[in-house]
Amino acid sequence: MSTQVHRRRRKAPRRRSAAPHWLARLPYLLVLSGVGAGLTLCAFNYFRKGSGLMAAALLIGALARLLLPESQLGPLAVRSRSVDCWTLVILGEMVAFVSLSVPPMNKTGLVLAGAFGVLIAFTMLVRGVRLLIAGRSSRAAQEPPG
Repeated sequence: MSTQVHRRRRKAPRRRSAAPHWLARLPYLLVLSGVGAGLTLCAFNYFRKGSGLMAAALLIGALARLLLPESQLGPLAVRSRSVDCWTLVILGEMVAFVSLSVPPMNKTGLVLAGAFGVLIAFTMLVRGVRLLIAGRSSRAAQEPPG
């Protein structure tokens, strides 16, 4: 006869901080909006400026991940601090390298790159809205009625 042992996970006590809950998502939204704005610039035939803005947003995200505590990072903190920082720095440097080394494209290439950039920006916008909605619904479910 076998018995199964069910272990309950202990939840960490929740502290009420003085900062609003949405403030924890601010660094992530800044990085996301910087990348989205860079993709929009790329869509309007400003490839070098747009990719430079994307690289700057990724590097600012790496700096925020390095300096801010876990409680203020929101979805920007995914893995360990060093892995997140190195990932963002490497991606930011690669985008900056590509923006400085790619020669200007012809008109057809710019239109295709712009269409792809708009598609990615729209996808990121939808993900951001879904993230905000999920955060609000989970907060509403956690609050006791009355």
